[in-house]
Amino acid sequence: MKKSITFLVALVAAVVAVGGAAAATNCGPGKGGAGDVSTSKLVTSSASQLGVSRASLVAAIQSSANATIDAAVASGDITAAQAEDKKADVADNLDTAYRLSTTATVASKLGITTAALNTGFLNARKSLLNAQIEATLAAGKLTAEEATAQKAKVAALTTGYKAAGKAGESAGLRSHRR
Repeated sequence: MKKSITFLVALVAAVVAVGGAAAATNCGPGKGGAGDVSTSKLVTSSASQLGVSRASLVAAIQSSANATIDAAVASGDITAAQAEDKKADVADNLDTAYRLSTTATVASKLGITTAALNTGFLNARKSLLNAQIEATLAAGKLTAEEATAQKAKVAALTTGYKAAGKAGESAGLRSHRR
């Protein structure tokens, strides 16, 4: 049980850190920043950065997510019925699969190092964010000074695949029994 709680705390920390990286760009609706980068676009761009097909990357993410779900069942955090529902969500929703996947497992499934996976996702994230900033600037919704400040924040990002290699509670992998 203590191991499950530690796992869930790590997951929440990962989600908060990823959100913090997005918030660090001070981007909201119409600001052209991290809040506007979809998981699908990030995965597509990252596949290109990594030199793998999008389908291979998606399959690795889904497989990793399913392994996380299986581990939650094995540790008693969720029931088999809950796992079946979660696995259906993983198959239908890339965002869910991404949140439940772990960096190490995705890298392993692709036959690359975690460092390579992190670098690919970091470069893809920065490229997408900078393109959004440029589009927002071109649309006149941002001044040149604001765009420069936004790009400096993007350049400072260090989040690779995810802030941490854990998946957890925010994705609903905890039973409600106490």
